[in-house]
Amino acid sequence: MENPGSRPLEVAILIARMLRCALLQHLEQLTPEELRTFKLYLVGHIPRGYLEGADRTAVADLLVTHHGQEKAWELSLSIWEKMGLGELWERARKEDLGLVPALPVLPASSDARIKYQERMRKKFQLIRDRNSRPGEHELFQHRFTQLLLLQKYRCKEQKQHELLFQGWRHAKVMETLGQLTEVSALFDPDQNTGIQPYTVVLQGAAGIGKTTLATKVMLDWAEGKLYQERFDYVFYLTCRELNPLAERKMSFADIIFSDWPGPQASMRDIMSQPERLLFIIDGLDELKFPCNEHRYDLCKDWKQPRPVPILLSSLLRKIMLPEASLLLTTRLTALGKFSFLLENPRHVDIKGFSVRQRMEFFCKFFRDEDVGQKAFSLVEGNDTLLTMCSVPLMCWIVCTCLKQQKERGQDLIQALKTTTAVYMCYLSDLITPDDKDFILQHFRGLCGLAAEGIWGRKLLFEEEDLRRHNLEGVDVSAFLDMNIFQKDSGCENCYSFIHLSFQEFFAAVFYLMSREKEGAKNPDSSIPDVKKLLEECSSHDASFVVLVVRFLFGFLNAETSRELERKFRCRMSPEIKSKLLQWVEGETKRDYKESFFSESNSPNWCSLLYETQEAEFVTQALVNVQEMNLHSDSDCEILSTAFCVKHCPGIQRISFSCTSDVPDGVWQDFFFVVKKSQNLKELQLFYSSIVRVCMDKLCVGLRNSNSKLEKLMLEGFKVTYSCCQCLFSIPSLKSLHLRNIFFEDDGKKLPCETLGRKNCQLETLSLASCHLTSTCSQNLCSALSSNKSLKHLDVSGNSFEEGGITLLCEALGNPNCKLEALRLASCCLASTCSQNLCSALSSNKSLKHLVLSGNSFEEGGITLLCEALGNSNCKLETLRLAECSLTGACLQDLLPVICGSENLKTLDLSFNFFGDEGVKLLCKTLEKQDCKLQTLIFNQHDLSEESKRALDKLQSRKPFSFITGKDEDDIPSLRS
Repeated sequence: MENPGSRPLEVAILIARMLRCALLQHLEQLTPEELRTFKLYLVGHIPRGYLEGADRTAVADLLVTHHGQEKAWELSLSIWEKMGLGELWERARKEDLGLVPALPVLPASSDARIKYQERMRKKFQLIRDRNSRPGEHELFQHRFTQLLLLQKYRCKEQKQHELLFQGWRHAKVMETLGQLTEVSALFDPDQNTGIQPYTVVLQGAAGIGKTTLATKVMLDWAEGKLYQERFDYVFYLTCRELNPLAERKMSFADIIFSDWPGPQASMRDIMSQPERLLFIIDGLDELKFPCNEHRYDLCKDWKQPRPVPILLSSLLRKIMLPEASLLLTTRLTALGKFSFLLENPRHVDIKGFSVRQRMEFFCKFFRDEDVGQKAFSLVEGNDTLLTMCSVPLMCWIVCTCLKQQKERGQDLIQALKTTTAVYMCYLSDLITPDDKDFILQHFRGLCGLAAEGIWGRKLLFEEEDLRRHNLEGVDVSAFLDMNIFQKDSGCENCYSFIHLSFQEFFAAVFYLMSREKEGAKNPDSSIPDVKKLLEECSSHDASFVVLVVRFLFGFLNAETSRELERKFRCRMSPEIKSKLLQWVEGETKRDYKESFFSESNSPNWCSLLYETQEAEFVTQALVNVQEMNLHSDSDCEILSTAFCVKHCPGIQRISFSCTSDVPDGVWQDFFFVVKKSQNLKELQLFYSSIVRVCMDKLCVGLRNSNSKLEKLMLEGFKVTYSCCQCLFSIPSLKSLHLRNIFFEDDGKKLPCETLGRKNCQLETLSLASCHLTSTCSQNLCSALSSNKSLKHLDVSGNSFEEGGITLLCEALGNPNCKLEALRLASCCLASTCSQNLCSALSSNKSLKHLVLSGNSFEEGGITLLCEALGNSNCKLETLRLAECSLTGACLQDLLPVICGSENLKTLDLSFNFFGDEGVKLLCKTLEKQDCKLQTLIFNQHDLSEESKRALDKLQSRKPFSFITGKDEDDIPSLRS
């Protein structure tokens, strides 16, 4: 039966929507600058805070929300006229005149509905954030973030699969759970049966967004966006507000009349069509009076005064207003108390946020997309936090931590220092030891259950598992309410922790509680002790205990330890602390093929030590470590590695490479070590792209008299002239390697005057791929002519002009030049350079190693090179000519020189164009000649079977090393 007043009301709603859409269409015609001006005019009509960052859609929404459709339209017209937008104003004014006559005269019942909707809109449109100051509110629609809703039953295996993963893998599982649904489809007919539900239960854990979603339904209906064709009226009841009414006798009309804007007499018209009504009952799990004791004393008449528990029970049981629809929210823990009351309910699980929705929540929380994305990127790098943020409450906690850090003017990432600290922050708001529902013995049992599950790789627990730890279903009710533990709605008497990481947290607490007294016996002998736990963590397949051990390290933190004692009444025993320390010390002494802190395992180890935030403990743990080879891909890894480096007293060699932005505070930690450590001999810092960091502060550290640094390697940094000058003049520095460096200001000139001084101690200098200019070449060559300490120079990957190579060759020919190794790989050497270079080789008596790989030589250039090699003054021992486009003809010139040289020991001829004839010539000549060559590197592409046999035959008959199939950097003896 159609409501007589519904048709004109639908017309009114349609016109209201048209006005809102028309307003948005006109706003979309404004340029970004015009939109900013329009928003400035709105200040005074709408709070400035709401307008900041608001786009066109949000501005239209704000106008209608604060002023209603008619006044919003008039205000916009007025502002466009003031802005001088005559054409836009004229079009909008005519459109307005065309729309107004279409507004119908509404009957009293429709007018009452519009007034009620307006009242509900005003009631629910503003929310107060937990962090808000008194009087501060915010638009609900600006903060709401969509949630994942699951309608499909999941089997036990699917549930366990969801709990198992973390980070992006967990997010992927969450978004492919089954039949996800939309709020607008909650009351749609079932796809299989075609039956339409009249009772929908939104269920989920604490903090997952049940109340928020119920509020969203109410507000969207009030604003004309949802269920307009299905429900004429939606009434919102909260069990928190019903609880004080438990002893009162009143009619159901009295309960909902508090929000009614008109006379109660109009209720009769509303209730006469119950099929057009929706009642939202939020928080069934919070209801403090029973609804199952009145099955024989129920009420059909909504006007009849009865006790409130009877009225609610009658509504739920469909005795009163049976045609009405119900939308209920409850934790899973309370379903058992109400399920028998409900008639064929549709159950919908709220699963929290997808990854995209998590980022959206961050952006809305900070009211700035750039800040929100930056904050979320910190969480993305931590799989555990990323998983926790699928729960909206957890998302809010993390955002709050970051916001507080930002307001203090401190680095955001410091707010999320450790995983343990964030978990403690979350649990501190949930667990109150003074609460009568919190029973320590039950808590001990829960922790034992968690530990047993970790060792048994078990995530879902049945009542038999609970009983083994002296627990019954009723005993865990407190933990169910705290959103620590949960009962599976699709599997009877089946429980789980809300995520595996929480199970790992409480398993770690178990090891504290079971060791409170020195030498105390483990209450459950089936659960391995701490020693076994640490041994397991040392194994290669240790993923299932690593986070448990990480939490144990986190409990070493003094502040966390105090919170543990206060919240859980347990403390870290000296015995466990001692075992953790001994374990780490033992790992550092183990005879690994790789160093303790190698690229393969350093993030895990560093993260364990970083979790403590206790400098004294970390210093003790790392007392035997002398070398760290570190690679970091995320902010969390960067922080943990820097923390360990800073507190490693005996560190001698550090290699740190990174692919993401490094906070200034991390560089400060590295530079602190450089400045204070008298043990540090070698430092390597690699960045994946050119960045600007405080290199001047590194130089300050290097100038310090305590610094004993001998080797420094930098890649991917911007360096100034003054900084470069400092690097060239550090007394202790013997080896300086700069690769892919961008020299700022006058840096390209390089402080070569420093290199040319008598007190310069540099023996090795690398300027590979540094975009050196001709001016730099000139200065460098001038310095080479007077420097007597420099033995190794690498300028590979720089495109030298002909004049630059000429100067370099002149420097090599100078008797003061003492270079022993020169790398000119991939320098685009012109053929005319060959003559100058060969002339220098003929006169230089110190040069022993020359790398010319990656340069194309014509036959004439090779002829000149052979003449130089044959000169008695030439002392070359290593020559690399890989990828030089050499042909068989070139090989004919080279072979006599190779065989006749008294000095040449290593020759690299890899990846040239010799062909089968060239290979035959090489093998035939070397097999006959008695040369001094010790190592020949001859990697080649697509050798024929005949050539391979010839090479194998040569290798079997000659005593020198014949290397094929390896990269030259895999051969230590050949490195410059």
